[in-house]
Amino acid sequence: MPTLNLDGERIEIEVGQTLFEAADRSSRARQEIASSCPRAGHCRECLVEVRCGNEALSPPTASEAFLARPEDPNAPVFRLACQARVLQPHAVIQVETFKRHLRIVTEGRAVACEIDPWVRQAADGTLWFGDELIGSCEGPIHGAAIDLGTTTVVVDIVDLATGRQVAQHAFENPQKYGGSDVMHRISYDARQPGQLHQTLIAHLNAAFRSPSVPPQSIWAVAVAGNPTMRDLFFGLDVQTIGQKPYVSHTQIEYQAGRQPSTALWTEAANLGLATHPAARVYGLPIISNHVGADMAAVLGTLSEEQMAGSFMVVDIGTNTEVVAGRDGRLLCASCPAGPAFEGGRLGCGMPAADGAITELQRRDGTWRITKIGDVPPRGLCGSGLVDILAELRTSGEMDALGRFRDQQPRIAVCESSNLFFTRQDGSELAQAKAANGVGQAVLLRRAGITVDQLGTFFLAGAFANKMNLENARRIGLILPVPNERIVRIGNASIEGAKAALLNRACRKRIERLVRTIEHVELEQEPDFFELFVEMTKIEPIARSAAE
Repeated sequence: MPTLNLDGERIEIEVGQTLFEAADRSSRARQEIASSCPRAGHCRECLVEVRCGNEALSPPTASEAFLARPEDPNAPVFRLACQARVLQPHAVIQVETFKRHLRIVTEGRAVACEIDPWVRQAADGTLWFGDELIGSCEGPIHGAAIDLGTTTVVVDIVDLATGRQVAQHAFENPQKYGGSDVMHRISYDARQPGQLHQTLIAHLNAAFRSPSVPPQSIWAVAVAGNPTMRDLFFGLDVQTIGQKPYVSHTQIEYQAGRQPSTALWTEAANLGLATHPAARVYGLPIISNHVGADMAAVLGTLSEEQMAGSFMVVDIGTNTEVVAGRDGRLLCASCPAGPAFEGGRLGCGMPAADGAITELQRRDGTWRITKIGDVPPRGLCGSGLVDILAELRTSGEMDALGRFRDQQPRIAVCESSNLFFTRQDGSELAQAKAANGVGQAVLLRRAGITVDQLGTFFLAGAFANKMNLENARRIGLILPVPNERIVRIGNASIEGAKAALLNRACRKRIERLVRTIEHVELEQEPDFFELFVEMTKIEPIARSAAE
């Protein structure tokens, strides 16, 4: 009998069954697969990632034509669970849903603010958006703050009267089938307009329909994300973000004076959200080019005192965003780092899920590892990838150019799991690391700040929350700033989105901040290419590069 490994749970299935029918045998897994049609392939929502065993499944149907076939035979394949049927009797198929339980950082430092939401409930139950009467509700009303990452999505549902969090949902971004970075998703959206938007809305609606609160009680939504993620959520054309000068339509309209801000407003009915149809939906403002509303939200969590003097904020991800400030002047840059440190494009990489190695130490030629879950090692997530680079450099098994000792093609991490670190893996990580380093170094020198003069170095995001700081400095992922000046602020994007949701003054402050930030185009630096090549070396960032 065929065996299905679905999000780590083993399920025996029958030949001829679809993956969706097999998932019905697990109440937990069934809830992780989105669908709003009678399993006929019409809604295109029941996406799953087939990690292995795809050859045992039926060929893609016409309903799956929007899913491109990967050129790499070892790459994962995306299928619709309602269309893929098991054909081979002794197959072992490994499938992961987009709502599997990843170790997603869902919280940051909370913002202390007065509760003053833009949707208010009067004593008689009427609801007001500013001076506009938009409805009425007898019970409590809620709001949703959404952090749309390229890799993960976090949704916080709060009581708008008290600010108390009543529910939280976190899952892998289901748009992954369109590519692991924003440029690939922009290209995909050109070929299949609206599909990525539809997929994201379907998975968000599944979260809204969970039993935590009645969906009709959600009257306000605040959304933060990079420009591509935010605009895909709103169903906007994102093609201008993928072409020079890499700006969204909202930024074009703002720069032309036709809009007062790069922020967005609409009603939930226009997006098909499963909230109250009249709910007001707010997209936090984009800063500039690829520096988005997620960084605007992060800045919204910092106080005036924290932004006084000199500081830097780095949000490491597939598109790393950096802001540097000195005496009130703010500069920003985006670094197209790619998905390597989130497991993408690596033979040994994976997200922070069960089986992911989070820490490594090299001792006497053997690895001491720490991993997630009581399962065999399956790969290395971001913090583990930082460690392996640092440990291989320290042991001398890899030089600064990423070459292995004795010209070895790969180094075993866990032979029992067939897990190896290859020269290609090292090359991908070196380029991602270089993109991050260049952004930090260029902004520091453009702001006229030396490493020693830099006050607070804020690290935002899930990846930076767990990584070994000493190892990150050792490989040149972050500036050579001592620990006492580094502050990790976790998922500050979701906290900033909540603050904008719950306090009108905070929302307006974020919009004011965004208008003052200068964008720096890294590629326009005279020594950009020389700097990038230098920073691909697996070694600390030279202070001279940032001064």
